[in-house]
Amino acid sequence: MTLATYISDNFPTIKTQLNWSDSVTLPVIVDKALELYGVATELLATDLVKLHSVADVVVWRQALNDISLDYNFSADGASFSRSQAVDAIRKNLDDALSKAIVYLPYYQMVVHNTDQNPDWTDE
Repeated sequence: MTLATYISDNFPTIKTQLNWSDSVTLPVIVDKALELYGVATELLATDLVKLHSVADVVVWRQALNDISLDYNFSADGASFSRSQAVDAIRKNLDDALSKAIVYLPYYQMVVHNTDQNPDWTDE
């Protein structure tokens, strides 16, 4: 399954509502996901869990970017709250980031030996 197919199969509502095209938007999302993964081509992305995790982050970032300029408005006695969608997408992005954090290039874990850490003292 290609990454574009993965995105289409797993995010059909987002793709439809935001009018993402298979020829323009999806290639951009795929390229961003591959960049975040750290490879030049999809064939080099051999860890599917990592690929799908970073793709989920990119999808939600793109969705947030696409609707971030939407606004709340009222007309003829009706109110439309577009910020509700922004909040939902932010939550989904946060969830995707928490699952993908170990694969992201800016994630780092450092382990120190407590015997050599000057902040730790025995009293």
